[in-house]
Amino acid sequence: MFSDKLLSLLQTFSKYDLNRFRKFLLSPYFNDQEDVTSLFELVNEAIRNGDTAVAALEKAVVWKALFPKRRFDDAQLRRLASDLTRLAQRFMIEELRQQDPLTEALDLQKALEKYDLQKHLAGAERQIEKLLEKSQGKSTDYYFVQFRQHWNIFNRASKMVATAGYTDKLVTADFYLECFYLAQKLKLYIAWLLYRGFRVTEREVPVVPGFWKYLEDDRFKEVPLIRIYRTVIISFTESDNEAHFETLLQILDDFADELTQVDLRECFYIAQNYCALKINQGKTAYYYRYFGLIKKMVDLEILVEDGQLPEAVFKNFITVSLGAGEYDWTERFIQDYAGYLPASIRDNARMFNLAYVYFYKQNYEKVIEHLRDVEYSDVVYALGAKSMLLRTYYEQGEYLALDSLMDSFRIFLRRNKVISKNLKREYINFLNLVKKLTTITASDKKAIAELRQRVSATSYSMPKNWLLKKIAEIEGETGIE
Repeated sequence: MFSDKLLSLLQTFSKYDLNRFRKFLLSPYFNDQEDVTSLFELVNEAIRNGDTAVAALEKAVVWKALFPKRRFDDAQLRRLASDLTRLAQRFMIEELRQQDPLTEALDLQKALEKYDLQKHLAGAERQIEKLLEKSQGKSTDYYFVQFRQHWNIFNRASKMVATAGYTDKLVTADFYLECFYLAQKLKLYIAWLLYRGFRVTEREVPVVPGFWKYLEDDRFKEVPLIRIYRTVIISFTESDNEAHFETLLQILDDFADELTQVDLRECFYIAQNYCALKINQGKTAYYYRYFGLIKKMVDLEILVEDGQLPEAVFKNFITVSLGAGEYDWTERFIQDYAGYLPASIRDNARMFNLAYVYFYKQNYEKVIEHLRDVEYSDVVYALGAKSMLLRTYYEQGEYLALDSLMDSFRIFLRRNKVISKNLKREYINFLNLVKKLTTITASDKKAIAELRQRVSATSYSMPKNWLLKKIAEIEGETGIE
C-alpha cells in the first residue's frame, strides 16, 4: 500500500474534515504545490469510496494517476506523501486553534505588544476578559490563561517606569501561576495514588517539605480544584476516617458550578473509586453511595463526552446499580445510554446488559431471549454470555442443558487462541465449581465446607458471590451475599 502513514491519518478525518482540509490546501498561504493538492484529491476520492479503494492505492497506481507520462520516481512520490502528511498535521493544529479562542486572544495580546498598539491592546485584553467570564468552570487551563494574561501585562509594565500598580501586576501573575501549578501537581499526585491502589510501584510523586501545610494558605480556600484535590488526597491516605469522604462530597457539591464538565466528571469518577475501595473491603453499604454518585452524574448530564460513553464506564455503572438493587433504573439507563457507546459494540452491549438486568430480576426466559442476540465474535461478550447462560440454566434446574453448555464451553476455551491462559484457567475452575454444585447434597457437610473454601479462594472476576449464595441455599442458610 502507498504511504500507510498518510492514509491512516487521513482516514481518521470525517467528510467535514476532508472538505475543510481541501479548502486549506487550496490556500496559497499554506500550500503552493499543485502536485500535493492533486495527490490529496486522489486519496480523498479513494477514502470516500471505502477500504477496498484505499487498499488499491499502490505506489505505481498513484504515480500513474498523478504523472501519466513520466517515469516512476519513488523519492519524489515519498516527498509528496511526506508534504501532504505534514500539511494534514498543520491543518489539525489550525482546527484546534480555532476551537480555542482564548489561546488565540493571548497570542494576539503578545503580538500587539511588539508594536506598542495601545488601543488594539486594550481591545484584545477586553476580549480576553470577556472570554474568561464566559468560560465554563475554573480548570487548570483557566488559571494558566490567567497567568499568561497577567504575565504579559506585567512584562509590558516592567519595560516602563515603575508605577504604583507594578507589584500588583506581579503578585496577580504569581497567584494565578501558583493556582495552576498546585492544582496540576495535586492532579498528578491523585493519579499516582489511584495507580498505586492496584499496581505495585516503587516510583513516587515527590513533594517539597511543607507542601501540604502550604495548601492551607487562605489564598487557596476559594480555588475549587485545590480544595477538592486536597480533600481527595486526605480521603484516600486516611481512608479509615470516612468523615473525609463526607467532606469531599460536600465540597464537590459546593463547587460543582465552578468546575468544567471535564473536571466535574473526573472528580465524580475519583469519588466512585473511593466507594469501590470500601466495597472491596466488604462495606456493601457503599454500593448505595456509589449508585448515588452515578445517579447524580446522570442528573447533571455529564456522563457523555463528545457524544461518546466509554464501554468500561457503562458496564461498571450497570454492575454497581444492580448491586444497589436498582433494577428498573438500570434498565432505563441501558436504554437511554447504550446509543452513546461505540457503534462496533453497541448492540452487543445493549442486549448483554439487559440480559444481566433480567438475571437479577430472576426473569430467566428474558435472559435467554436477550442472550440469543449477543454476537459471540466478541470474546469478552462471548465469555460473559456463556457464564450468564450457565447460571440461568442452573437457576431453572435445566441440568441437561447445563451439562451440554459446560461441555461446549470447555471446547470453546480450549480452542480459542485469544483468551489468556490465566483467564482460561479461571473459567475452567468456575465450570468445575458449578459442576460440583450440581452433585453436592445438603447432608454432605464436609463437601459443602470444602466447596465453600474453594469458592472463597477464587477471583472476583468470576461470579464468586453467586456461587457462595448457591452453596448457602443448598445448606439451607440465608443471608449470604
